Amino acid sequence: MGEQVVCDTCNAGIDRAHSYCLTTTNVVLSEAYWRSQFRLVTNLVKALDWDERNQAAAFDRLIRDVAGSATPWLICGGCSEYFAFDRAAAREHALRGSVPERSGAVDPGGFAQFAAAAWEYVFGRWPATVQQPTVKDTCDFCAKKIYGGEFAGRIEAQAAERHLASGVLDSPPLCPPREDHGGWLSCMVCMNRIVARADRVGGGR
Repeated sequence: MGEQVVCDTCNAGIDRAHSYCLTTTNVVLSEAYWRSQFRLVTNLVKALDWDERNQAAAFDRLIRDVAGSATPWLICGGCSEYFAFDRAAAREHALRGSVPERSGAVDPGGFAQFAAAAWEYVFGRWPATVQQPTVKDTCDFCAKKIYGGEFAGRIEAQAAERHLASGVLDSPPLCPPREDHGGWLSCMVCMNRIVARADRVGGGR
């Protein structure tokens, strides 16, 4: 057994050789990460029956705390499905204990929209302290709203068939292929999960 470390997202114990080293920027741009963190406080929010003002204040505190993380993040394989990153490079940094470029604390204003979308997903309300953009589209795999300024990807028909056959996709897209490109639009929550699972199925890191 190799050196044991703790995942900075879910606190599970993991072997360093099976972890990934990410920057704070990698982490804060992930709506899936924010969903996982906000779910941890749902019982508290409900128990205290917080109004919109108190919810917005809690949201601001949470994202400031994460944005202030100046050191790299060690992430387990399961939580790696939340993020978009260079998997080979992140594994090498984890193994060597080296610091990825552009590590360090970040400005909350640069990612607040992604965290706000996650807050809306978990609590059903967009935080009052973040300007809500216009909805531009929806994900063909989970029906998530895709706001202006969000990242999105495309999955071609042949790729979707491979992913369904290999188990990377749990279920088929929710609609027929889009006529403009013969495939489907994917939000980054779904895209990051697909990339991580495809990497594992293909024998990657």
